[in-house]
Amino acid sequence: MPDRIGARAATAVAASPNLLTEARLFAYASGNFGKGLIFAGADVTILFLLTDLLDLSALVAGTLMMVALVGDLVFDLLAAALVIRLRRSGKGYRWLVIAGAVPCGIAFAVLYAMPLVGVREGWMLALALLAFRGAYAVVDVPHNALMAQMTCDSRARGRVSGYRLLFSTLSSLAIAMVLAPLVQEAGRDGSFDTVAVTGAVAGMLFTLTMVLCAMASRGGGAPPRDIAASRDGILVPLSNRLVLGIGLLAVLTGFAVPTFGRMMLYIGTYVVDRPDIAGTLLLTLTFGQFAGVLVWTVLTTRIDKSRLLVIGHGVSALGIALFGLFLGEPKMLPVCAALIGFGFANVFMLPWGLLADAIDFVAWRHGRRFETGLFAFYLVAVKASGAAATALIGWSLGWLGYVPGTDQTTLVEGGMLGLGLGIPLAGCLSAMLLLRHFRIGHARHALVLAGLTRRSTRRARQLGAEPVSGLKLGLEKSSGDGVTLAGGSALSVQARQSMSRSIVAPAAVGS
Repeated sequence: MPDRIGARAATAVAASPNLLTEARLFAYASGNFGKGLIFAGADVTILFLLTDLLDLSALVAGTLMMVALVGDLVFDLLAAALVIRLRRSGKGYRWLVIAGAVPCGIAFAVLYAMPLVGVREGWMLALALLAFRGAYAVVDVPHNALMAQMTCDSRARGRVSGYRLLFSTLSSLAIAMVLAPLVQEAGRDGSFDTVAVTGAVAGMLFTLTMVLCAMASRGGGAPPRDIAASRDGILVPLSNRLVLGIGLLAVLTGFAVPTFGRMMLYIGTYVVDRPDIAGTLLLTLTFGQFAGVLVWTVLTTRIDKSRLLVIGHGVSALGIALFGLFLGEPKMLPVCAALIGFGFANVFMLPWGLLADAIDFVAWRHGRRFETGLFAFYLVAVKASGAAATALIGWSLGWLGYVPGTDQTTLVEGGMLGLGLGIPLAGCLSAMLLLRHFRIGHARHALVLAGLTRRSTRRARQLGAEPVSGLKLGLEKSSGDGVTLAGGSALSVQARQSMSRSIVAPAAVGS
């Protein structure tokens, strides 16, 4: 009964999204274009820059990249600790995004200017890489955590996840069409000045995007200090099954699914024996993601994110299976890649909205809002698993006897298919099984917000303060569809009385 009441209340609130609210959510999501432009751009081009522009050996370049990846894990945790400390002193997420944007943009520009100034020393390159990664973490952690404060409505968070992926996909196109070709051309003709100018322009675009994103996404009021920053922490409650579930989902998302894209060059060149088809497959994969963003974003309003994520993994698994079946018919492979991209749009966008909702469930269960801590936890899990996948691909190909530019043995080709199709297929199926145990749908989330509001109101009355509205419950400068979703008046007396009996946060992810 309470779930039905909460569902009706949530549906009533989310029925007519406010145009100003959507514009603010869209402005927040635009930050993903700037972040994707420099971080994904560095991932795509930096190894080539080190080997072909700076004449480093592959072993040295690989070692530098591994140092950078390890640095990411440390920097995310340090950035989260910094964010929490500064928030306790009154500096919010937006302030941190703006303050960190300029140093990060400069660090990126310096990195791409090194070939022009003739820097070749390994320690200087490592220092530049670490400076860029560290500066990026200071922006990335608060920008991601800000998502939980943009709106308290579960449906709106699903739409924000779609907007974020839309801008990330746009940045991927910019990298594929501009940044990567320029770096590749510089490797052939030595036009280092072009690389330096490109890095400077990309750094300026990033800085401008992040500053405008932070300024345009403001709105609402500050959260009560006892529930927000003062109770946040890096040591998240791993005993909570929901937190463990989110961590496992991060590992599957970072480790298994992206191996399909990482192996496309190998599969297209050596298994399909069509080197020209790899670019086409990656392009159709991107266009499939564009279509997926539009469809999945609309569906988040009607279907719980965890259930929709199961469907997305199912679509991805179907596309991967069809890709394997049609390996002998190259004309069908772009169609399969488009279907896979359509599913991947769901797989990559919805976990962020799910994570934002999980923060509220954890706050209900533990009486503490691990907002920055949980976002840092997710980022570390995704990046660590992604680094492990990259290492696995390299080590596996080496162990199987892969020799670049030659015909590969059946064993090597089988290994490529296992890495590029088998691992992501297994990851999608595992994620579907995991997500069946998530119990954090729209209606249940509405009930949790109402319970948090009642708890905050009681605490405020005990302290002799004014009651805190549901809108402001741990949601600094929030606004949007959830204006009345969390308010006690949105639920009947019967629902409010049975609140404590109907919501069991530890069961949000069943065993």
